[in-house]
Formats: sequence, structure tokens, C-alpha cells
Amino acid sequence: MLQRHPGAVAWLPVAITATVLAQSVVGHAPLRPLVLALIVVWLVFVFARTRATERAFLAAAFVSAAAVLASGGEWQATLGVALDRGAEFVALMASLGLLRDAARTSRAVRRAGNWLIQQSPSWRFLAIALGGHGFGIALNMGAVTLLATLIKRSNTLEAAGGDPEVVAIREERMNVALLQGFFSMLVWSPMAISVAFTLSMIRSVSWFDICLPAGTIAAMFLAVGWLVDRIKWPPSRRRSIPRKGPPPPVSDVLPMAGIIVGLVASVLGAKALLDLGMIESIAWFAGLFALVWLYVQYARAGTLAAVPATGRRLKVNLYRFVPEARGEQIVLGCASFLGVTLARLLQDFGASALLDAWQPSGFILSMSIVLFVIVGSQFGIVALVTSAIAGGAVLGMQNMPLTPFELVVSLQVGWSLSATLSPYSGGTMLMARIMERDPSVFRRWSMPWAIVCFVLFGFLAWWRI
Repeated sequence: MLQRHPGAVAWLPVAITATVLAQSVVGHAPLRPLVLALIVVWLVFVFARTRATERAFLAAAFVSAAAVLASGGEWQATLGVALDRGAEFVALMASLGLLRDAARTSRAVRRAGNWLIQQSPSWRFLAIALGGHGFGIALNMGAVTLLATLIKRSNTLEAAGGDPEVVAIREERMNVALLQGFFSMLVWSPMAISVAFTLSMIRSVSWFDICLPAGTIAAMFLAVGWLVDRIKWPPSRRRSIPRKGPPPPVSDVLPMAGIIVGLVASVLGAKALLDLGMIESIAWFAGLFALVWLYVQYARAGTLAAVPATGRRLKVNLYRFVPEARGEQIVLGCASFLGVTLARLLQDFGASALLDAWQPSGFILSMSIVLFVIVGSQFGIVALVTSAIAGGAVLGMQNMPLTPFELVVSLQVGWSLSATLSPYSGGTMLMARIMERDPSVFRRWSMPWAIVCFVLFGFLAWWRI
């Protein structure tokens, strides 16, 4: 069915995105029937090509909706909000997909990536960690694909002076730097799926409330990674090879830095000035930013030719990359839907009451949330699900010992550490394919860093962040 209806498969997510963006202007209620109809028709067209994971999330969303309906009460309001959250993530992924496509052919992205990889051994770890962090803000998972591919291509036996041990050391250090730098971004970045998901579940907290403390925690995690690397790989163990030629100029990275700053500023500026939610701000302005980015790339050949060239590129994106994004859209949309329905169901079924009876301190509950997300990830339960379960249960408590702000930060830290340690997270599986490695090797490499970060967060939680 997917091949027989390529137009529907391509255009339906666009129609959903356009309707969601219209809701940010006219409100959710008037357009909910249209959003629901578009989503149902889209799922009918793509269902035959969905994978087991996507079908599991669809089944979970359907069961949770049926349970909410059976529980009575204000089920219409609960399912309406759940539909809004799920549709917003379909729109979000469409917008981020356009941004990744613009980055795919960007000269600034390639030059900055090469600059990071070509740093001296003393600075390479920190450069790649910061690069993974910054690229992740702008490109999300596309940063892992880009930098992991560059690492694979650059780390050759010839570049290591014919020494296979140097190849092995470089592989571990560069991949660990990329993973830790990228996943530290999940703690605070306004463009991260983790932050958008958590803030959509805990609406009383905005990104501006968490940016400084969460950004500080992310910076601490980056510093821990660098220190662990220095301790594990002192100069006597690195066995560096003399560089061939001059070091790349720092000017190679400046255009990409400007792109990251411009993207984040446009999204946050829109949120502040137009009073939009974080997801709506990203869906609107990341997509618009990507269109301008594409136009600038083609404008080098002349401003008159840039408009039709950008149009042709959008057509390619529509029929090639939009259908390929259905998996991310289904999983994230269903997980966001579950974040609303599970909060209601966990309260109805007494999970929140059990937490009230336990009466944990804020510190104990905060650390338990982080551990719950990490442990779940080791069994293939993605942070989208564990965060929804933990957040829903805590939000339903009558005497919640955490503030909403502390709950958000705890979930973000758990998400960050679990994604780094889990062999089932999208980033580790993607890197494993590129590096031709078992994903569990990244857990072994990153375990010392994760333990120190967990203890460090414990001190912060003890002092109530």
C-alpha cells in the first residue's frame, strides 16, 4: 500500500503538521476532529510498513485510550489533550526532518565536522564532545550520523601510523566523546526531543525555568567526561602520531556555530514573543529556518536560480525523507499520547497513592526516578515510556515531595544517562551500525562517566538542585 499511494504517504504528515501549526493560532478544540481524521487515514496508509516497535506503541496508545474511556470521568478532556500532544510530535519530527535535510548538503556542517575530528589528541576529546553537543542541538540524531561517519572514515590504520593499538584507542576516545557530548545535550537543549517531551507533560514548567540549572548540569557532565578521559588516557598512553600539515583554522567552525546560535535564538525568540509552547515554536521556526538555510545554499549559484532549486529540493524531501520519518513520528506521537493517558490511569489505579504511602523524601524520589529510567533502558524500555510512567505517577501524588521543576530535571538527567548506557537507544544503535560494533561496548566505555555523573547529580539533588 505504501508504494501504491506515495502521494498520500508523503502529503498526509505535511497536512497533519499544517493543521497542528494552525491550532497554535486558532486553538486546539476547533481542529481536533480534522487532526484525528488525518492521523487515522495516515496510519491506515502506512500501517503495512510499520515495524514491531511502532505497532507496539500504537497498541499501547489504543489500549490506554480504551482504558481512559472505560474509567469514565472527564475522558473527553483527557483524550483531547493526549491527541493534541501526539499530533504535536508528528509535526515536530516533520520540521526537524527538514532541518536535517538542509544540514545534509551544508558546507558549514562538513567543514565544522572535519575541524573537530582533526584536532590534536590533547584537544580532540573535548572538541568532539562539544561538537556532538552543539551539532546535536541543531541536527538532533543527524549529529550522530554525521560525526560517527567522519570518525569512522578518519580513524584508519594509515592515519595511525600503521599501529592498530592507536586505531583502537582513537576509536574508543572519539566515540565516547561523541556519545557523552551528544547525550549531555538531552538534559537542557530547547531543541532536544527529551526536553520537548518532558515539558509537554509538565506544563507548569517552561524551558526558561530550567535553562540555567539544567545547562549547568550538562556542562558538569561534559567536564566529567573530559576529566575521566584525561585520567584513563594520560599522555603516556595515547601514543599520538605527529600531525601531517598545519592544524585546521578555527574559522572552519564559526559558520556552524552561527547556525546553531541563529536556530536556537529564532525558536526561543518566537516562544517568548509569540507565547507559543516549546513544541509549537520548534515546529514553526525550525522549519522556517531550514527553508532559509536551503535557500542560502542554492543562492551561491544566483538568487534567481535559488528559488526553483529550493523548491525541487523540498519535493525530494517530501517524497523521500518524509515517508522514512514515519517510525520516529509514530513512536514519539504515541509516547506523548501515553504521557497524558498514563498520568490519568496511574492516578486512577493507585500508583500515585502508593507513592504517597511510601512518603519518600525529595532526594530519594529524585534519585529513584533517575534509576528507574536507567534500569528500564537496559531492558529495551525507551526513556519515552519510563519518563511517561514516572512522571505520571509522581504528578498524581497528593503530597509530591518534588517541585515540578525538580521533577523535570530528574527526568532529563535519567534520560541523558540512560541513553548513553543503553544498547537499545537510538544513538548507540546508530553508532554501532556505523562502527560495526556491538552496541553494548558503548555501555562499558561510558560506565565510569555515568557513575560519576549519577553521584554528582545526587549531590545536587541533596541540595535540591
